[in-house]
Amino acid sequence: MATLTTSDDYVNLLRDLVGFPVSPDELDTPFDMLNGWDSVHLLKLVTAIERESGVRLAVARVLEAQTLNEIFGLASLA
Repeated sequence: MATLTTSDDYVNLLRDLVGFPVSPDELDTPFDMLNGWDSVHLLKLVTAIERESGVRLAVARVLEAQTLNEIFGLASLA
């Protein structure tokens, strides 16, 4: 299992496993402002985080997140 310790690790996960092309400067962009972001990407992201890091994310907390960085924070706290 890999660890998501840096934002670079997280960006690589988003690009490689989720299939969402994102740059590090977009991690704090609200979801509704991210071009192409949708609920399928969110499901893929949660699955990728859990599979790659072994961290279980609370769905309610994920759904409250407004940015990719907030989800990264949840993965770091778990």
